[in-house]
Amino acid sequence: MTVCHPIIELMPPDLFNGLSDEDQATYLQLYNEQVAPKFEEWRRPHRIKGACGGRGAGAKSRSAANLLIEFGENPDYFGSSIRVLCVRDVQKSIKESSWLLLKDTIARLGYAGWDCTNDKIINKKNGSYFIFNGLNELTKDQLKSYESFDILFAEEAAPIGKDEWLSIRATFRKPMSEIWLLFNRDLNKDPCYEMFFENPDPSWSILMCEPGPADNPWWFDTTLQKEWDDLKARDLDEAIHVYEGQPRSQADKAIFSRVAVNSMVDREYENVGAIEIGCDVARFGKDYTEAYKRKGYRVIQHEARHGYDTNEVAGMLWDMANKDASIPIKVDVGYNPGVVDVLHAWGANVVPIGFGEEALDKEQYPNCASEMYFELPVDKISMDEGVLSNTLYEDLTERYYVYDKDGRKRLESKDGTTVVEGGTAKSNFKGRHGGRSPDEGDALALTFYNNVPHWSLL
Repeated sequence: MTVCHPIIELMPPDLFNGLSDEDQATYLQLYNEQVAPKFEEWRRPHRIKGACGGRGAGAKSRSAANLLIEFGENPDYFGSSIRVLCVRDVQKSIKESSWLLLKDTIARLGYAGWDCTNDKIINKKNGSYFIFNGLNELTKDQLKSYESFDILFAEEAAPIGKDEWLSIRATFRKPMSEIWLLFNRDLNKDPCYEMFFENPDPSWSILMCEPGPADNPWWFDTTLQKEWDDLKARDLDEAIHVYEGQPRSQADKAIFSRVAVNSMVDREYENVGAIEIGCDVARFGKDYTEAYKRKGYRVIQHEARHGYDTNEVAGMLWDMANKDASIPIKVDVGYNPGVVDVLHAWGANVVPIGFGEEALDKEQYPNCASEMYFELPVDKISMDEGVLSNTLYEDLTERYYVYDKDGRKRLESKDGTTVVEGGTAKSNFKGRHGGRSPDEGDALALTFYNNVPHWSLL
């Protein structure tokens, strides 16, 4: 095995047949042992090795499996035989692990002397071995028993939670030990993406893999391109996730799909319609005061503030309205009704709205917040690309809903739990997003919420 393989293209049969038997064997071995270009750096030591991308992007599984088996065959990299713990978040059987991937890789590489049992893979020549487990079945003490292992390999790592990653990092502290993870993003804030990809240590090897031949030399040797094209024709939203590696829309429980939200950017619009402002006032901590201004279906201004007091927030909104008392300023009064009081004193056309108040259509929605989100016309809204920030994108595509006992659509709770018929929703927005509140989504929903009675505060 060489230290670093150049990418070797499949040789035409006439040239291959002209080689000696020895040269043919050497060529085939080098061809089979190569990895995708981005993965060449994984032949060198890195504490964290992570690769993210859609199906076939970077040949992630093939490249990682090649390297693991090559290291197990030639253990000089670690100075001795290697021990690898292969994990998934949930593993009900060996069939749900990377066991078959590694077994097939051994066969493809043509290495002799490996024994693949029902629960282990062992190199009988040097003692390297792989074992497989689901993190859901391991207590912290059981995980700690693997602290002498060299590599933790997590395939399909997106569902693994923050607590599990913290335990893994605390356990795998042996000098030269490494943590490998492969995944396709499920949410914008998958724990592994947030912990390893958003602000990676420079010493780590963090790979973002794109579909196509640039990152996968074997792309056109497979049916990947046809499968991608076919899925785009059938279900563009799913194709964006499966092949392009964008977070899944969770279409079965998310209010809006990625396709619908992305379509708001640069949509053609008529420069007509009412001018209105919506504002979600910050509570504390990570929350921001967010405000949008629209003209008809076009978002024409976005303002965000952190740490502003009541008068400053009111002043920002009054400036957005150009001190025009005819422009409605819709404000969430949940945590800071003082903003409404100040605007009212200045003569603004302020409209206080309580997210927890009754919906106007009580037969369809249990509260105002649910009605605002489900009535948000994402199929008509237009905005510049810069307005659709990553956080607004998350707020809209990752806000879930349930049905209550009366069959009405209910927006999930920001924190706490959402009571539904037959049980309780186990997740909430803040819990999935590091404590961040969906302030931008709430503000946009307020901006377009029209069926609101304008009442006097006095």
